[in-house]
Amino acid sequence: MLTSHSTQAYVVAGKMKEEAKVDRYLGLQIRRKREQMGKTLAQAAKDIRISSSLLSQVERGVVNPSISTLRAIADYLQTPIGVLLDERITQENALMVRKNERNYSIVRGKGVRFHILSPGNCNLEFMFDEFEPHSSTGVKPYRHEGEECVFVLKGELEITLGDKKFILGEGDFLWFHSTIPHRIRNLADEKTTAIWVDTPPRF
Repeated sequence: MLTSHSTQAYVVAGKMKEEAKVDRYLGLQIRRKREQMGKTLAQAAKDIRISSSLLSQVERGVVNPSISTLRAIADYLQTPIGVLLDERITQENALMVRKNERNYSIVRGKGVRFHILSPGNCNLEFMFDEFEPHSSTGVKPYRHEGEECVFVLKGELEITLGDKKFILGEGDFLWFHSTIPHRIRNLADEKTTAIWVDTPPRF
């Protein structure tokens, strides 16, 4: 599970959800899941490292949390953000996302953008990633529960897993356990694009 410190590098580009939808459901979902864990509001706020008054306002729908705070709350509740936002998809339904309808994007490091395409409560998270020339996810590797894989569409990526390095070019594929400390760097002089899948979802 990610800590609240690890969320600070993430920035949301664009709205994750219509404002009214967030106000209506987000606080209720957070409070319900907190109560299911048997945690008081004060206990949860202390563990998340936010003030009790802020958590109370979020649960009551008075304020919308920042993406870093929402990520910390979701990690604490061990729940994908999409579930908290009530982005449901059932076995009877399907979801198609047009090129200009991508829900939101995550910026990690300088020049790295993850476009989230899949619904928030799927068992996997499907992303279209863009890496500007010689950009990276940062010097410090990160790790989390689950597994992930990448398919490079264009360019060249260096993926460091622990003490091993993998160089992937166009058409190359890599799968690995997400618990291994990892970082990503674009080795190309041009933008590199890739398809990335995480399970369970992280954002």
